[in-house]
Amino acid sequence: MPDSLSLDQARRVALAAQGLAASPRASRAGPARLRAALDQLGAIQIDSINVVARSHELVLAARAGAYDRAAFDRVVYRRRAGFEYWGHAASFLPMAQFRLCLPRMRRLAAATRGWWADIRQRNHQLYGPVLDRIRAEGPLAASAFRDPDGPRRGSWWDWAPAKHVLEDLFDQGVVLVHDRVNFERRYDLAERVLPPGVDTSEPTPGEAALELTLLAARALGVGTAADLADYYRLRPAEARAALAEAVAAGLLQEVAVAGWAKPAYLLPGTRVPRRVAHPPVLLSPFDSLIWSRERTERLFGFRYRLEVYVPAPKRVHGYYTMPVLAGGQLVARVDPKHDRQDGRLLLRRLHLEAATAPDAAVAATAAAAARLAVHLGADRVEAGDAMPADLAKQLRVALETVGPLGAAGA
Repeated sequence: MPDSLSLDQARRVALAAQGLAASPRASRAGPARLRAALDQLGAIQIDSINVVARSHELVLAARAGAYDRAAFDRVVYRRRAGFEYWGHAASFLPMAQFRLCLPRMRRLAAATRGWWADIRQRNHQLYGPVLDRIRAEGPLAASAFRDPDGPRRGSWWDWAPAKHVLEDLFDQGVVLVHDRVNFERRYDLAERVLPPGVDTSEPTPGEAALELTLLAARALGVGTAADLADYYRLRPAEARAALAEAVAAGLLQEVAVAGWAKPAYLLPGTRVPRRVAHPPVLLSPFDSLIWSRERTERLFGFRYRLEVYVPAPKRVHGYYTMPVLAGGQLVARVDPKHDRQDGRLLLRRLHLEAATAPDAAVAATAAAAARLAVHLGADRVEAGDAMPADLAKQLRVALETVGPLGAAGA
């Protein structure tokens, strides 16, 4: 390995590590391919926004191509190849990482200050009854504990006392997510969720941090100390110690990346792909390639901000803006909506990046949207009226050029 990388080389290394350098097989992805994607990424963030699809579906479709959305549920909840816990925020994690979460579970269980400690004090009388019901009845959602005569605010944000207790027990590893029904978690005792033979030997916090740092390096391809720590949200002191140990032991190699102010690190023997051959894709705002907005700007020259929580009149690029990845670059950003009732994927806004030829960026957007529409089961892709008329016209021509959606998925 060289001791320095050009920015283009760093991009290719990062894309290969994230499964975005080579074209996926044309056949519809099955459980094996989805499990491989989960193992390669090491963490897939979970988010509730469903204007296009759940974020994890978008992440998987970008890498594996179109797939039966129930197939990933089978991978995680039936075959138990993965589980839900805190990785990079709430995440799907490969089951092999379960033991690496044990130190965090112990730390949270021992917390005597902060929000969770307050929850335990205020709701201490509920812990026993909640666990008793789960033990007797099997997997239960938070809604099962809701007062039928009380207010109903929805399963995702219904933080009633029982929900607080369930989330605390989840953080401690006492209960785990058995499955989801209509995206609402159903909790069960951890020993009834974990598959037979899973490694539950508990590492020290330092050992877990070291392994997670190496997993982050594998998933990122190349990253600074801050990048590696951010992937699994390691605490600063643990991250620094783990990185120092990894470098001293030869498990990570320091490398300079052109234009980066701080040194980067990668696994020894990391190969630099000669080219990127992945078809254009739309990236979820919560895609692991762009988790770190600062790294995204450093790696792609792409300044990205999610505007979901920005008041509509103040939005610059749209509600759920998805970057367009093509040819190893982020060439545009589009604000799509899956109109399920009408069977269409509507592209409400489109903004092209200045560094890419407009014709190429529009063509890439059309191709990426068509591929996503195949996965979503949408009949067509349409350009909305919120973008300039000339750009909308150009996009409509490009969409016609893409051809039938079935061909776009190949």
